[in-house]
Amino acid sequence: MTQSVSSTVLLSVDGMGCGSCVAKIEKTAKAVEGVSTVSVDLAKKQASIGFSAPANAETIAKAIDAAGYETKILG
Repeated sequence: MTQSVSSTVLLSVDGMGCGSCVAKIEKTAKAVEGVSTVSVDLAKKQASIGFSAPANAETIAKAIDAAGYETKILG
């Protein structure tokens, strides 16, 4: 059974500066139950994350914050 994306959130992510940071953010976001897609843009310092319940924008942002980054929900 594949998960369908019901929502997408765009986050600004401060504190990432290299490919290792991108990988850590991707791994952290994918560990949140309900997250199905993660696309991190190092140059723009943004992450676009597709998810469905039980995940929500706030839980995803908090998980990335807990990993040592500062997020802001853009949309």
